[in-house]
Amino acid sequence: MKSITLAQLGCGYWGPNLVRNFSRLPNARLKWVVDADPSRRAYVEENFPKVQTSGDWKSVLEDPEVDAVIIATAASTHFQFVKSALLAKKHVFVEKPLATSSIEADELVALAHHSERTLMVGHTFLYNPAVRYLKGILSRGDLGSLYYIYSHRLNLGQVRSDVNVWWNLAPHDVSILLYLMDGELPVSVSAHGADYIQDRVEDVAFVTLTWADKLIANIQVSWLDPAKVRRMTLVGTKKMVIYDDIMDQKITVLDKGVDRVPVAGEKMDYDEAGYKIQHRKGDIWQPQIPSEEPLHVEARHFVDCIINKRAPLTGPEHARDVVAVLEAGDQALKSGKRVPVKQVASGPHVFQVPTRIRTIA
Repeated sequence: MKSITLAQLGCGYWGPNLVRNFSRLPNARLKWVVDADPSRRAYVEENFPKVQTSGDWKSVLEDPEVDAVIIATAASTHFQFVKSALLAKKHVFVEKPLATSSIEADELVALAHHSERTLMVGHTFLYNPAVRYLKGILSRGDLGSLYYIYSHRLNLGQVRSDVNVWWNLAPHDVSILLYLMDGELPVSVSAHGADYIQDRVEDVAFVTLTWADKLIANIQVSWLDPAKVRRMTLVGTKKMVIYDDIMDQKITVLDKGVDRVPVAGEKMDYDEAGYKIQHRKGDIWQPQIPSEEPLHVEARHFVDCIINKRAPLTGPEHARDVVAVLEAGDQALKSGKRVPVKQVASGPHVFQVPTRIRTIA
């Protein structure tokens, strides 16, 4: 079996989960973990004695044994580290978001294609079996046509200062929505939020995405909520479904809705076309969905894509589109206005490597 050698940059809040999963893969060897904090390096040395540590990320990128780099640093540093790794001819796995602007994301997409290296972003929920099931019932038409979607990602959790709550939590929901919509981007975003704890760093946001066919999706994210909530509801013409990532039974399908039923030979005062409005209340069921840690599925997928030269599910184009929606949402939060989403056709043929690639200090 072919094996690849990995290095990880960053081992803070989320980094240990990546170390644990990538170090378990049979066809990969995690050689390095890089972190500027000596206490984080000590943590790795104590818990993963086979992994070497360093505080110098540049020297690790120069290691000829390293095939791929895992980036788990602050979002504001993603562009710098991804670009450096790609220029060093390394494959890259980076935690979400890919970058903090669509201009930066477009440059990284172009560079990944030009360097012929795998670039994959950690949109972990697309490797969740429940989200895959949700995609399946939507694709089969079980829900009919979608009316609207709403999601809540709330917690009294970690408050960040490098990014606001929208950039921190919403990448999960935006990634899921684009996956469910077969990659179709919304045309515009509107938003309201507030910065209660830190000046100019929103810790609560209510954001609405609008597609060309009138589909709307509302995303609520907060660091200040009393309860941990990770729930998404899809309302269709035939059925409705609730995806709750906190519950053991993560998917609930409801045969509920409002139908317009034709009434032969008579006109109704409330419907000139001769229809009456009728509520439907049918069965409710919760399918049994296999349980597997999404992060392990994601790590395995990254290594498999490198070895077998496959395109990642959460590859650069998907990640770029997530950034475009996040960017529009952030602009809507700051301005209070509806903001169009930057539309870019998918596919490597549309991306050009810049004639002058910005250097990194």
